[in-house]
Amino acid sequence: MNTFKNKFLPTSLIDFIPTNKVALIMWDMQNGLAGKASNLDLIKVNAKLLLDTADKHQIPVFWSKHILPSLDLITDPFLMFLMKKQKVSDPNMLVETMKDGMFDAQYLDGLEPRRGHIVLEKSQPSFFIDTPLDLRLKTLGIKTLVFAGVATDIGIEFTCRHAASLGYFSVVAEDACGSYTDVAHQRSLDFLRSWITPVVKTKDIIEIWN
Repeated sequence: MNTFKNKFLPTSLIDFIPTNKVALIMWDMQNGLAGKASNLDLIKVNAKLLLDTADKHQIPVFWSKHILPSLDLITDPFLMFLMKKQKVSDPNMLVETMKDGMFDAQYLDGLEPRRGHIVLEKSQPSFFIDTPLDLRLKTLGIKTLVFAGVATDIGIEFTCRHAASLGYFSVVAEDACGSYTDVAHQRSLDFLRSWITPVVKTKDIIEIWN
């Protein structure tokens, strides 16, 4: 008995991203995060193209908003990560960052949520931790997430892996994503390509959506 006779698995990009089953994820497009990407200018151009096309075809758009709690409420592993980012050797030397209202937490100029977009606040590198993202996606019948934003090797890769464990496919727009070094960006793209995540150009996604 063939138990998979009614199972459809995507084999090409067009199968992954039909407009009625896909959502666009704008990942951490904030001054203190995406604003520090090594390829920021390229990201801004291509992310806007994806946004315009998604809006044209009424594709749901989700924005992560990375907001950190006070330092005493941050878990030990992420205190260590923050120490590395701030280049300090003692947690007492850490300064508050990514708090609501700070410049670093604001969206990049020209890349802000638009009417009808969904903004979800989070403080972890997976968009599924302590947010209603999974519930919203299931309600909308979404099967695939298309990613743009920063950082490829942190939140985007984390969320792609987490998405698969929850039954979603992911697609990464490689020229609308970035990291703090080109090496880190490329290393993560290479891993995602070797796994189950299509890594493609923005123009290829837009061509299919149009």
